[in-house]
Amino acid sequence: MTFLYPNVLYALILPALLAAAAWWLWRRRSRKWEVLVSPDYRHELVHAPASWHRVLPVIFSVLAAVFCILSIARPIDGYTEVKEVPKSRNILIAIDCSRSMLSKDASPSRLGRAKTAAYDLLDALPGDNFGIIIFSGESVLLMPLTHDHTALKETIEQLQFGWVSQGGTNLEKVVRLALQTFKRDKEADSKNALVILSDGEDTVNVTYKTAEAARQSKLIIVTAGIGTTIGTTIPDENSPSGLYRDRRGQHVVSRLNPDSLQYLANQTDGQYVQLSDGAALNRFVKDIAERLDVTEGKEETRRIPNDRYIIFAVPALICLILTLIAGTRWRSFRRSSRRGMALLAGTALLCAGLMGTEARADTAMLDNVTDLIRTGKTEEAVKAIDGMIALPDLPEETRQALEFAKGCLEQKAGNPKEAAEAFSQALLSPNRSLQSDSHFNLGNMEAAKAKTAMTFSRPEEKQTPPQAASIDDQIKEIDARLAKIPEAKQHVKEAVKRFDDALSAHRSHEGAAANKEEMLRYDKELDEYRKQLEELKKKLEEEKKKQQQQQQDQQNKDQQNKDQQNKDQ
Repeated sequence: MTFLYPNVLYALILPALLAAAAWWLWRRRSRKWEVLVSPDYRHELVHAPASWHRVLPVIFSVLAAVFCILSIARPIDGYTEVKEVPKSRNILIAIDCSRSMLSKDASPSRLGRAKTAAYDLLDALPGDNFGIIIFSGESVLLMPLTHDHTALKETIEQLQFGWVSQGGTNLEKVVRLALQTFKRDKEADSKNALVILSDGEDTVNVTYKTAEAARQSKLIIVTAGIGTTIGTTIPDENSPSGLYRDRRGQHVVSRLNPDSLQYLANQTDGQYVQLSDGAALNRFVKDIAERLDVTEGKEETRRIPNDRYIIFAVPALICLILTLIAGTRWRSFRRSSRRGMALLAGTALLCAGLMGTEARADTAMLDNVTDLIRTGKTEEAVKAIDGMIALPDLPEETRQALEFAKGCLEQKAGNPKEAAEAFSQALLSPNRSLQSDSHFNLGNMEAAKAKTAMTFSRPEEKQTPPQAASIDDQIKEIDARLAKIPEAKQHVKEAVKRFDDALSAHRSHEGAAANKEEMLRYDKELDEYRKQLEELKKKLEEEKKKQQQQQQDQQNKDQQNKDQQNKDQ
């Protein structure tokens, strides 16, 4: 097995560098927490993710990169020789290069539009032979029939006015040159095509004899008129006014004259099209190309490499999928911090903040807080942490870690205000993991407020509010529920923002993305619930109006009966 692009293999150094960088970061990170956390509490308080959660994604991603590079280098197993006889049709493109083609009633000019149309023809029929004729008063075979479309396009790109010395436009000479070209290439007995791109201002009328000769030679002529019948002036760089003048000094106006072009197309069973868009010309030429004779070229032998890239591409895809699976932590919606229990997370950070610093908190104080937490004495644990926060000369990072621990305890005790204040202080920490956990817990508190402000446990409860004794009572109940929805949506907005901040601080935060999605779904439920309430309120108001109208009609009827009785007496 060899590689078609062996230089690509030098890129294999990149996966090696990636693996080395991942190993270095892993070693640096592991040593960092080992220094911060006390060995006495490490096993109990630090809940590190499984090592395979960190190692396997790196291994699979490095392997995927290796396999991808090997696949891009295109491994092959020898060559297969294929003999082919090229089959193609013969088409000449004649482009008018007279002065009138400089007019700008086509974009960018008539000549520029003709060149674009020629490009489109080459792209539309990639397997056919083309030749290029340029003409004005004379006709020149600029490029003979060839299947080298790249060379054809390069030649067309260089075309400009002045390549044909004699002025005017002589379409008859174009047809004669095309007939001579096909005859010289021994294609005169086959059906061939000539595409003429011109404004049709023929200074020498096409004779019936020439058109008949083309028809007898099976030459199908497709003509494309470029420009407008209204016409425009002709630019001239050498004129002071910038416009071309005739011998009398008058500005020359050039117009599209389709007569000669239509005559040629009709006499040779071809087609005339006004070139307003290239798609129409391509369509006509493709239709006519189906009627042309196919000629066979010389037998060619092609060497086709036997690709074996699939043996590396499939493992690369498998490794990419395994990278995603190994790096995903499958967890449901969580209301605690990233380590499972906010309390233990706070205690772990507490230890991380205190151990290895010069704070005056001794081991006895830490043991006391830990014992209080384990025995469920949350209030006493908070007071103990407050005492540690008040210690003089306490490093700020340690103080912020203690604030986070305090916030976790206050949250567990059901003191949201105090918990929010503590988490807000913890956000000042330079530790991004601590910032992420603080934002996460603040987001969960906002989510709880949202669901407290507006709760509905089952879908059927959303459809009909609690029944009241009268329509007015029902409307009041609906208004009360509608009034709570903005408050709930505001809490949802705050929760989503907190979860976004948690992800910004720590992209791999467990639970933040899931909780954010839960809040967005809850926000949609609130919108649907509000819509249902508003519709129900509208129906009740309509029912109320209907009842009031019925009562009024009944009163009017009773009054009429009473008046009639008085009148009869």
